[in-house]
Amino acid sequence: MNIKFNQRNLKIAIAASILVGPAGLTVPAYAETSSSNMAVTSNIGMNCTISTGDISFGAYKPTTDHLTDDLEATGSVTTRCTVGSGGKIIISEGLAPGADSSPASPLRRMGGPADGDYLLYQVYSDSDRALVWSGYGDTGIPYNATGSDQEMTVYASITAGQTTSPEGSYSDTLVVTVNY
Repeated sequence: MNIKFNQRNLKIAIAASILVGPAGLTVPAYAETSSSNMAVTSNIGMNCTISTGDISFGAYKPTTDHLTDDLEATGSVTTRCTVGSGGKIIISEGLAPGADSSPASPLRRMGGPADGDYLLYQVYSDSDRALVWSGYGDTGIPYNATGSDQEMTVYASITAGQTTSPEGSYSDTLVVTVNY
């Protein structure tokens, strides 16, 4: 069997396969595109955490060791607040404040074994125990937040010579607040 090839038709077939072949393997090209911007947002609000370390005085001896010397102890307040925030840390009057006590000028007392049994004490923001730590926002202890834990020492003392306080256990609870 003889096959005759027409040279002209052969050239057209080769040219067509060269042109169509790669076109079938390529990704279609688009003539136009369109874009849009997508906004990504967040905000950081002011927030804080607060924790405390208790004040434990131990044994108060009003007729001997503490007849003329206050019994001293310390506690702590640790805050972690959003960078850029600031405010004040306040400490309440406690559960059994004295008659003339106020948040701005607290007279703190621990309650004793019976109603009417009290032991006077105070908390301070300085080691000299001269600056009473108040429970009033404007006179609280200021802080400037760093985003990390900031620990403040709470200095405390039980007033010397409270010889009329009866034997027994005394306690109080203070509410510590960070205002921001």
